[in-house]
Amino acid sequence: MTAYAPTAESAPDAGTPARATPLDAWIADAKARLARGELRPEDLEAVRGFAVSPGAKLRQRILYLHATTPNLGAGLVGAVVHEPVKGGMARVDPSLPELPYKSVHDALVDGWQIIHFPLQTAPFEDREIDILGYEFILQKMEPFDA
Repeated sequence: MTAYAPTAESAPDAGTPARATPLDAWIADAKARLARGELRPEDLEAVRGFAVSPGAKLRQRILYLHATTPNLGAGLVGAVVHEPVKGGMARVDPSLPELPYKSVHDALVDGWQIIHFPLQTAPFEDREIDILGYEFILQKMEPFDA
């Protein structure tokens, strides 16, 4: 069986939401392929990849992003991901060569949801107080097999 892959020619139709999920994009592409007579029965097997398995539970991942300003597009100065695993506790590691995202907006595009915005106080100097940038807290709910 060959794997289903979207084609470059297929574009979301007018019924696809502006913020389409991967499933929405797959359906739009499948409709376009169906209209061209290119959709095969085995292509439909790809839908299984969007389903949560019956034994799966959702887990909450937490992402702390520290930005240079309270703007969603501002650059980041630090990040920490807390994974819901037994005994796992993340710490800020300033030696990491690269942050997971360039901005809070990039994390939102990747499916994270903001659950806490930073206080909208006046600008400050990091050396004056004991915090690192403007802290955003995000979550992502993902399935995992229990």
